[in-house]
Amino acid sequence: MTITHAEFLRSLRPLKRHYQIKISDDPPHIVITDGTGQVHISLGPQDIQKLANLRLPSTEVELTLKGFKDLELEVFWSRFELCFRRGGG
Repeated sequence: MTITHAEFLRSLRPLKRHYQIKISDDPPHIVITDGTGQVHISLGPQDIQKLANLRLPSTEVELTLKGFKDLELEVFWSRFELCFRRGGG
């Protein structure tokens, strides 16, 4: 993802209204719990992607989902996506 660790964690804040979130450091790992469902998120090292004179932050993000029913998973993904949606103009 084109994001820093701090931006990623800040973007997750709205999910706290719906889920329990535990964050551990070194290496950065997040566990999001909803009843029987869990999402484990591991953040890789921060890097910089270069495109001509443009420098963009980059973080490898790995998500592992366990125990969600179909509808719960659909609701989680829509909420997760909203947290990371960026608008421009």
